[in-house]
Amino acid sequence: MKLLTLARDLQRRKGRERQHRFVAEGVRTVEALLASPVTVTGMLVTDALPRQARGLALQQQAETRGVPVHVVTEDELASASDTDAPQGVLAVADIPAAATLAPGAGARYLVLDALQDPGNVGTVVRTAAALGVTATIALPGTVDFWNAKVVRSSMGALFHHPVATMGWNDLAGFLAQHRVALWAADLEGDPLPEVAAGALPERLALVVSNEGAGLSPHVAAAVDRRLRIPMAATVESFNVAAAAAIVLYALGVAQAGARSS
Repeated sequence: MKLLTLARDLQRRKGRERQHRFVAEGVRTVEALLASPVTVTGMLVTDALPRQARGLALQQQAETRGVPVHVVTEDELASASDTDAPQGVLAVADIPAAATLAPGAGARYLVLDALQDPGNVGTVVRTAAALGVTATIALPGTVDFWNAKVVRSSMGALFHHPVATMGWNDLAGFLAQHRVALWAADLEGDPLPEVAAGALPERLALVVSNEGAGLSPHVAAAVDRRLRIPMAATVESFNVAAAAAIVLYALGVAQAGARSS
């Protein structure tokens, strides 16, 4: 089957880049996909899916939207799946066009510096979407946004939150052209409460990095300010997704307070 072969190919980053498509797995993820404006190429389902009310509704939703639905065996679905226990449904969709970064007043960007764990990246994208970030930007060394685990972990956020992958030189040029300050979450930075209490840049890009490796040298050399989250001495660091959530929320509260004063 052509769609099954395509879905297998899309488990590899090179396949996704060549086909400009990705795979969404599981009932919740496919529900979010079908509710989004993303173009869906087709769906693979097992005959067990419509036996459950939620699965039947999902299949009917796809058919109503005009998405081709192909019934496959459990073994065939597993051969195209990234999970150990597929939920009977897998969709293939077009990768949306790269985000327009739209550097308007109050723009806030989240920059991912060599984040390699797909679960963390998906969670960070979900956090950025929830906290009103303008766009999330991945630098080289970061896992592909359209990796199947990233897609699942984002809980549908990838289908509406703008994301882009950029080389460092392109990002540096964008920041300079649009006067976007570059800050970074870092263990050696100024305390977050102190930073949030001060004046914030009109436009800001926040870098979060691999908690083990830290900032890439070229990124570290370019940041305008570093900030850290105060923590107990017995704890070495925050998980990157938790750190991003704390910093983005604190800066968002500070920004809202500045506007209302």
